Amino acid sequence: MNNKFKRVALTIAAVCGLALVGCSSTSHEPAELEDINQLVDSDSVWSQSVGSSVTGLVTPFLTQSGLYAAGGNTLYKLDPKTGEEEWAVETDAEISAGVGSDGEFVAVGTVKGEVEVFDATGKKLWSARLSSEMSVPPLVGAGFVIVRTADTRITAFDAASGERRWRYQSQVPALTVRAASSMRFSPAGILVGQSNGRLLALDGQGKTIFDIVVAQPKGITEVERLCDVVGTPLVDQNMMCAAAFQGGILCISAKDGRPLWRAAVDAVSGPVTDGGRVYVTTSRGEINAYDYATGELVWQNSALLWRSPSAVAVLDEVIAVGDYDGVVHFLDPKTGKFVGRTSVDGAVRVPPISLGNGAIFQTDEGQISYITVTK
Repeated sequence: MNNKFKRVALTIAAVCGLALVGCSSTSHEPAELEDINQLVDSDSVWSQSVGSSVTGLVTPFLTQSGLYAAGGNTLYKLDPKTGEEEWAVETDAEISAGVGSDGEFVAVGTVKGEVEVFDATGKKLWSARLSSEMSVPPLVGAGFVIVRTADTRITAFDAASGERRWRYQSQVPALTVRAASSMRFSPAGILVGQSNGRLLALDGQGKTIFDIVVAQPKGITEVERLCDVVGTPLVDQNMMCAAAFQGGILCISAKDGRPLWRAAVDAVSGPVTDGGRVYVTTSRGEINAYDYATGELVWQNSALLWRSPSAVAVLDEVIAVGDYDGVVHFLDPKTGKFVGRTSVDGAVRVPPISLGNGAIFQTDEGQISYITVTK
């Protein structure tokens, strides 16, 4: 194991010691769940086992052509409506990061420090050796497969040929937060949350468009100074937002990059919106809802303290999170009160995928379930 990757591996120990994402607490007892009024009906439409992953952070990806998922050393294409397997292919090593797709190309990272790329039929197109293991799912689109490795390098490959187009290098931190994170396309360019608390935007040639502060390091020790941008940046027609661990949320205008609002929060998930509120999960397990336009705190649900709830999924009439014990919670988006519960097999550590009146959940044990909700 090289020295750079040792620093990243050390993250797991540091984060687990703090009882944050992906870790069970030794210093905090998870909150006991209280009885609630079941105001909605949930239905597990389908469930499919794809196998567990070495990192526990492999995330499925939904496109118009299908749902791509991974576990072990196998990549799958599933029908999102039925869960039926359309194809499955083996990779050359266990999958450590993924899945990324634009419906035409599908990419994953492996523990060998390689990116493997397939077409929509499951045919392998190419693979490339990377400078380190991938730390987040590949970003696929606009003719590129873009990967970010644990040494903080961002590399763009031609999606069809595998030819390297450009590379961007940022500073390697001593520690980083182990949390499910992703890059994202935006009107400003390719958005990348960095381990130094900054949100980076790159153009199609890998040149910096902007590099803005979401949070600044505070404290004396390396753990106290952690301020990674976590989760996936929020992008819609009005604004772009990012959230940082031990930092806060920053929302800027999608048109001109002008800061719109900030809110202080110790985030472990990226911001998610339903157009009226912006939702973030905190390191303690609170679910916070902020006013979309002003950033004012609308409500906070503190009933899941230390249960490591996932990022929020927005459904038609409710929002949903999963927790470390496989409990899926449904909340009223206006009040934050629980309106229902169900369960899946394993901890939900990666962001659920919204799909109509339901959401797709993948657990650390490799179960993928599509759960719908009706009132």
